[in-house]
Amino acid sequence: MGEIRAVVFLGMNPWDYSEINDSVRFLAAACTKVDSLYIEPPRGLRGALNNPAYLLSNIRWRKTDRNGVTVYMPPLGFAPVFFGLRKYADNYTAAKFDRILEELYGRSWREQTLVYISSWSYTQTHFIKRLKPKYLIFHILDDSFAFPEIKNNPRVLAGNKSFYQYMMANSSAVIAVSPELAGKYSALYHRDVHIIKNGVNVEHFRRNEFTPVPEMAGIHQPVLMYTGSFNSWVDLKLLIKLADDRPGYSLVLIGHYYEGSTDANLWQVLLSKANVYWLQSKPYATLPAYMQHAAALLLPRTKDEHSLASDPLKLYEYLSTGKPVISTALPAVGDFREYVYVSDREDFAASIDRAIKEQDPARVRRQVAMMEKHSWRARVNELAGILLANCGTTFVTTQES
Repeated sequence: MGEIRAVVFLGMNPWDYSEINDSVRFLAAACTKVDSLYIEPPRGLRGALNNPAYLLSNIRWRKTDRNGVTVYMPPLGFAPVFFGLRKYADNYTAAKFDRILEELYGRSWREQTLVYISSWSYTQTHFIKRLKPKYLIFHILDDSFAFPEIKNNPRVLAGNKSFYQYMMANSSAVIAVSPELAGKYSALYHRDVHIIKNGVNVEHFRRNEFTPVPEMAGIHQPVLMYTGSFNSWVDLKLLIKLADDRPGYSLVLIGHYYEGSTDANLWQVLLSKANVYWLQSKPYATLPAYMQHAAALLLPRTKDEHSLASDPLKLYEYLSTGKPVISTALPAVGDFREYVYVSDREDFAASIDRAIKEQDPARVRRQVAMMEKHSWRARVNELAGILLANCGTTFVTTQES
């Protein structure tokens, strides 16, 4: 049996980007028993123009160490997709990265290296084609073809379909974060899709000591809290209704708002409510302190196809705090029915009332303990098992389950 010495993760976001969190960075950080190499995504021309320092320094491969993860910034990340410029840049950067891997692991680096790419890296098809890894994992994180930002943009949709066509045909194994995604894309491309759900850094969220947060000091209790991005799958109408139905509760919103991805008028109506507080994005390191101030944590999602197929990161983070969790009827909450109050729009406020009233220390302990098996290290172990079953090779993992 062969053995993997390194995993190369093609990232969704720059490593130090704090506006949102993502599964790829969490997996890379949890892959501790082999070399974990993280390649930051190209930022494109618009992103580069907004950051002159990046534009000037982005002419050769650069690397830094981030707590055991080697983070690489590829050159020519400012090359746009149009006119095929991204393709030529990716061919060049892949050739250079081939040499980097050869220096690290010898000419047989392909026998010792796994390359991981997620469904959000659709612009990097040519990088993968030129790099030609022997072991390639394709991870479907969301229902790409159903996202409004993708399906309503012909150029972006075509790029995604071309990317999927190549990855589904050439990957050593394909994984998805939900049964809904696995079923849909398995049927579309006629190949097996394994399921590895999202995970959580349990220790990060299960802090016992209360941490004062000055920003929360002036917000009256009880606090209902949502953390995460605001885009097309967040039910803004439900949040507006909740603010109206429970004026005595404070509704605290933490996360990045994606302009153009949702109804701007509804967003403004929500923010106009006297008991609604949008604190914008907070660094991952500080999120648990904010969550400690919540009486309940909310997962208000729409019934859109891409919403129902998702496996929200925040669900795992919420549950790890031990706080009551109230969600709309997402398939992803099915594994946690004992601990999640699932409600429709009409009864959402009443479910929150009940969740707050029914808090029980024994239930809290069971809830937090249950999340141990959903750690990111456990997900790395699952990934190793799929690699072994499909390719006859694997990498050393921790013993955590």
